[in-house]
Amino acid sequence: MTEYLNTISRRRILAGMGAAAAVAALPLKARAASAVKVGWTTDTEQSILGNITALILEKKLGIAVERVSNLGGTGIAHQSIISGAIDIYPDYTGDALANVLKLDPLTDPAKAWQAVHDGYAKDYKITWLKPTPFNNTYALALKEVTAAKLNITTISGLASQAPNWKLGCSVEFAGRPLDGYPGMSKHYGFKFGSVKPMDVGLMYTAVDSGSVDVIVAFATDARIGKVGLRVLQDDKLFFPSYNAAITVRDDILAAHPDIAAAIEAVTSTLKTEVQIKLNGRADIDGVAPETVAEDYLKELKVL
Repeated sequence: MTEYLNTISRRRILAGMGAAAAVAALPLKARAASAVKVGWTTDTEQSILGNITALILEKKLGIAVERVSNLGGTGIAHQSIISGAIDIYPDYTGDALANVLKLDPLTDPAKAWQAVHDGYAKDYKITWLKPTPFNNTYALALKEVTAAKLNITTISGLASQAPNWKLGCSVEFAGRPLDGYPGMSKHYGFKFGSVKPMDVGLMYTAVDSGSVDVIVAFATDARIGKVGLRVLQDDKLFFPSYNAAITVRDDILAAHPDIAAAIEAVTSTLKTEVQIKLNGRADIDGVAPETVAEDYLKELKVL
């Protein structure tokens, strides 16, 4: 089993500080004169998006690139890009709204992107490029056989079973007040009998073995299909949009104005089914994210 099979959530905050701290320790003048630094967290999907971005800059545009991986979650990555420790970072609209801009989550993808685009331009001089078609939002899921037996198709349909069931979720989801478990339980009006925070990769093993009954998965995770889960409809529209987009410091865009069009030409092709396939090559087949990224760019004839 490769290291990619047990990746952690893109929303896990308290991890990966070493890479960010090491880069942040460099003098700003030295960083400004060096290669463009593309950063991403430990999550598989972010690794693929980050590598796609780095390869476009490096092999298509001829820009020197430094890769800064394993940044941890939103808080660390955000501090890294606003400080100049990194220059480019794949982010998610829901994360930025709730955890950086401290705004109410938005379920409309276009409105969510516009809000973060405007907020980051005003407060941080960071540009959000156009978002991906895929929306990797949270999704409650349980074994298909159980869902079919109990005729559960929506999150509301869990209400009668939840007090006797265990919920498996990421460490961060367990405590996030706006778009995590506290907010969800309040919005839907029920609580689970117990909540077991764990790394995302372990959730699928847990629900498959029956050690938890429901998990908080992500919509583009290929392991949903592999384990045989039913994704429940968010019938009360709680979960916000989590469309991905590449964020770039304005000074980098000014120095390399061709970055935006080159990246957006690729990210615009990342529909849900495409991203699920790419994630599956890494998480299920064990292919390294950098190889997944390069193969996809070759498939598009970008490289």
